[in-house]
Amino acid sequence: MNTSIGPLAGKRILVTRPKEQAAPLISLIRENGGLPLSFPIVSIKGVKNDVSLLNNLSSYQWIIFTSKNGVDYFFQLISDYNLTLGDVKFAAVGEKTAESLRTRGITSIFVPEHFHAESLVKTLKKHVLPHEKILFPKGNLAPSFIKEELRGTALIEELVVYKTESEDHLDWSLVHQADCLFFMSPSAVTFMSRGLNTEEVLKKPVICVGPTTKKAAEECGYHRVLMPKQFTAEDMVNCAISYFQGGS
Repeated sequence: MNTSIGPLAGKRILVTRPKEQAAPLISLIRENGGLPLSFPIVSIKGVKNDVSLLNNLSSYQWIIFTSKNGVDYFFQLISDYNLTLGDVKFAAVGEKTAESLRTRGITSIFVPEHFHAESLVKTLKKHVLPHEKILFPKGNLAPSFIKEELRGTALIEELVVYKTESEDHLDWSLVHQADCLFFMSPSAVTFMSRGLNTEEVLKKPVICVGPTTKKAAEECGYHRVLMPKQFTAEDMVNCAISYFQGGS
């Protein structure tokens, strides 16, 4: 679609997603007439040095994921070490994460009604038995909320399979040019605040993928923090459309 037409006509949207993951979101913005500004402030890299838990995969009855990155890097480890999974149940925080599992041939996946950690915990409490063990592949900055909430319900072990770092050598002038900022993770909010936290930037509308990211943006001091009802890239774009068309 020509950027002169469409519901986001001419609006400059700052995309803070890692470069290798940003293409679908950038395409959605363009399709709706917007001008995506690629600003990959977050860098995701696999962790190779923490594989002790992988030697005993057969002892786990559940493996849970709260991000597509967790799925991707966990299965990369499985492939690198030529490991196999036994009879294990899977849970995913949302449909995008579940879809990453389905592409690997996993069809039976517990997905909560609402796509966030609190809802995932409620789902697990209904289905996990007290004696069962859960493996939680995650990023180095992911909170231990799920582990803490399931304490006393089941034994849960965390495995860091990727690390999130801030990207260097970015064109920070893009932040000033943007009409709206898209944040896909709390770490993106944190890294942005370290580099640029002026009142001008804090007044820009920001759209966050979920409640944890939204909370981080509010705590950072952003004045207008928006969040779609469903936590997907498509719904973030629709949220931006609603904001710019209605001003709220």
